[in-house]
Amino acid sequence: MNQLPEIIAAVHVAINREKDAIKTYLSLAKASKDTKARTVLICIASDEVGHMEKLENHLTSLLQGKAWILPKSDLASAVGAAITPSMTFEKVDFGALAKADEVKVLEVALDAEHKANQYYLDLAGKAQSPEVKEMFLALAKEETVHAKILQAEIDSIGQTGFWCDMQEFSMEK
Repeated sequence: MNQLPEIIAAVHVAINREKDAIKTYLSLAKASKDTKARTVLICIASDEVGHMEKLENHLTSLLQGKAWILPKSDLASAVGAAITPSMTFEKVDFGALAKADEVKVLEVALDAEHKANQYYLDLAGKAQSPEVKEMFLALAKEETVHAKILQAEIDSIGQTGFWCDMQEFSMEK
């Protein structure tokens, strides 16, 4: 029972982080002129709403003295999901983004995912209980999925010949 305060505090931190992510993605979608990029950003904001709802349901369960309800993450793949050493959350200058191209808007979103991933990995590393560690590792893994989606969209707009880390075409016969 001595782990409960850490768990409750950790879930509150994660809920607040998800709320910030929702606001950021909706603002980025509003700044985006490209329909496809806007759709990707809105879908990721929707995913963040889903994360927040899972965390809120989990918090309710914990406060009622019920069992842990969040799924356990795969430790090895979540730890391998660390994608940037940066940990600072910077405020996005939406005024400047209004004049930016779609790739720049998506790169801002991608950077936010990298930072969120590292943030959750750092919180997992500081966690005292295995349950809290697992929760943060699972959230880090979900942010990695978002980063891959955003990178695929950037590659698609930039016509790099790659999509989801796979070469779409070859110039060789």
